[in-house]
Amino acid sequence: MWIKAARIFAVCCGLAVLIFSVLRDIHYDKEFPGDLRNRIVGARMIEDGRSPYFYKWHKGDGLRYYDPTNFDSLSPSACTSSPFVHHLLRPLADQPQAKISQYWLLLEYLLLTAMTLFAFYRTATTGQKWAVLAISLLFLLTNAWKCQVAHGQTYLLMPALAMLLFACLHRREDIGWALLAGLAAACMVLIRPYAVFFFLPLLMHIRTFPRRWLLAFLVPGLLLAGWIMASPWEYSLWQDYSRMLQEHLKIAQDLPHDIQYNEPDPHYPRWEGVDMAIADDAMAHTWSKVYSENGNIFVVCRLLLHRKLPVAALALLSLGAILVLTALYYYRNYIHRTGPASSVLTRTVIFGFCLYMIADLFSPIYRHQYYTVQWIFPLLLAGSVWSPHRRTWYIVIAAGLLLGIVHLPFLKMANTIGEYMILLALLAISVLFPEIASRNSRQ
Repeated sequence: MWIKAARIFAVCCGLAVLIFSVLRDIHYDKEFPGDLRNRIVGARMIEDGRSPYFYKWHKGDGLRYYDPTNFDSLSPSACTSSPFVHHLLRPLADQPQAKISQYWLLLEYLLLTAMTLFAFYRTATTGQKWAVLAISLLFLLTNAWKCQVAHGQTYLLMPALAMLLFACLHRREDIGWALLAGLAAACMVLIRPYAVFFFLPLLMHIRTFPRRWLLAFLVPGLLLAGWIMASPWEYSLWQDYSRMLQEHLKIAQDLPHDIQYNEPDPHYPRWEGVDMAIADDAMAHTWSKVYSENGNIFVVCRLLLHRKLPVAALALLSLGAILVLTALYYYRNYIHRTGPASSVLTRTVIFGFCLYMIADLFSPIYRHQYYTVQWIFPLLLAGSVWSPHRRTWYIVIAAGLLLGIVHLPFLKMANTIGEYMILLALLAISVLFPEIASRNSRQ
């Protein structure tokens, strides 16, 4: 009786969280998600045969390239996404900005729903089902998700592609799934180049895949790489993208960087369905304030040690941490096994995504709170393999999520502390427990 009542209460709470989150995010959409605009401008410029990475608006350019967040004294523009991201947005780019923003919000919820349903399908016990649903609903309340939606960011694409790749890795009987997996993998790298670290532990499973499957897997990546290298236009875009990142690195690290005069914002009151007065009013009466932090290693070191880490040191520390953890993973799961599940992919992709996020944390360019939305992929998979034998680490995950939800003024960098707790727990779950598959054969 009490169990049934508890489940009904949990369902009611879950529905309340979902309804509140949807209504809150609709309100965020009215506040003008600024980062989405620079990606749309970038997509339009590439469509028109222009590079967006050092573009500043000029009189006469009209509204097509107008971005109120791109007026400053810096040389690089507000467009910081890779050329591939802009290509992905081109089917939407010619729509009015207000419509694009609505479509994007809908897509964000569709991606989260698809990831949650797939992780839910992978479960084998009632506890795992509740864990997946709880993680998904709690994540809607985090500053990571709120920041992603409020700014109109694109970082949710990475966990969605990782989940698609993970799903395809279980379908080794059909070449079509290999091509789709290869396409997802190539997209991840072209969106975030150091996503290559995600694939490092997957190399340990290479012998378990049919040779023709592996060959088909490589095809999309080779074709996309060939397209970029063979096209002078595409290659020049990637060169500009690299130069833009170097400039933003200088800005983040307080190194000498170019300052220039750019034309002032004309402050258009209405453009492409966006009414700035309504947006400002919506922001002044926001449903839930978004708290953002820069969780980079170099920021944490500066706060704790009062020292500035050189860029070269960040790169070496990042690579060293990744290699040491990979060696530990290999030793724990292949040389010194404590269970029979060495070929199971769930732990491998959780671990691989942790490596990618470690590289992300060592970035010398400021990473804001929306970067942490990427954790939803390994968190959902961790929920799908929940076990009472590992409850300690799931308590750490829950605490990390709560620190990303509840703002405590007396606790500095709470979001960052929560993110590092999640990283620690996911590393422990993926490295220390190779017996997962013996209890859950579907994983």
